[in-house]
Amino acid sequence: MLRKWLSGAALLTIPFAALADEAVVAPPPNTDPTALILFAVVMVVMIGGFAGYIYLKEKGRKHGASK
Repeated sequence: MLRKWLSGAALLTIPFAALADEAVVAPPPNTDPTALILFAVVMVVMIGGFAGYIYLKEKGRKHGASK
């Protein structure tokens, strides 16, 4: 019963595509790239910080194991 209802609903929605207006393409927004640059810098710093943290943790583990 549900399968018939879904296929019927899908068939009924097909004609609405022909009645729809053509898609209006919005012009690209004129935005300031500051947010993108800030995001990129913060992301690189976070990745570098994480790598440094892992490096120091592994270095401490090896130093502690040699004693």
